Amino acid sequence: MEKAKFSFIKGFAHIEVWPTGSYQQYLPKGSVTARLNGHWLQVGKYLSTSVAQYERQRANQK
Repeated sequence: MEKAKFSFIKGFAHIEVWPTGSYQQYLPKGSVTARLNGHWLQVGKYLSTSVAQYERQRANQK
């Protein structure tokens, strides 16, 4: 590939998009502690659902 053509294509790889508005709508809501607590609560729900499903499957196999 020609050097000029390569430089042109390489230049497009470094284009940055500048926002026209505020990033406020994309920032997480609430404190870090509250968000982490929410995530761990969700993990607990997933685990309890999985354990219950596993126990039902095991009971059906017997």
